[in-house]
Amino acid sequence: MSSERQIAREKARAETEQEAEDARLLKEFEAFSKFSDDDLKRIVQASHRTSTSGPWPLIREQTVSDACYILLSGEAAVYVGHDKIATVGPGEVIGESALKRGKLRGATVTTTGRAEVLHIDRDDLDRLLEEVPAMRGLIEETVAKRTPGANEG
Repeated sequence: MSSERQIAREKARAETEQEAEDARLLKEFEAFSKFSDDDLKRIVQASHRTSTSGPWPLIREQTVSDACYILLSGEAAVYVGHDKIATVGPGEVIGESALKRGKLRGATVTTTGRAEVLHIDRDDLDRLLEEVPAMRGLIEETVAKRTPGANEG
């Protein structure tokens, strides 16, 4: 029994270290540089870290949005139909527009190779938008930048 407890303790310690590392990494990105340490910790704790070893679709066009992503490393290509319209890099929030607007995905986003991402489910994002005003501001800025006419209304 004590070895099971020791394994559980070691696992918890490793998860805490990974969360602290991810929060430090987020702080290095311009978009997150003004977030408090507590806010960054909340974001990391609300997300699931995922790694890809090659190209992997994060988002598929014309599907229901259930999550958004923060790219920690690597790049992702954005496609509308078969046309590549953009490339996003580390520190970018991906898939936020459909969550904010409640519409189907307008693009497919695929990692171009090895990548590390934070996956934030819709309910967790809704909670973060309530609890972390800086996150709400970042999402609103990102939506406005990527969505023509988003501020009109």
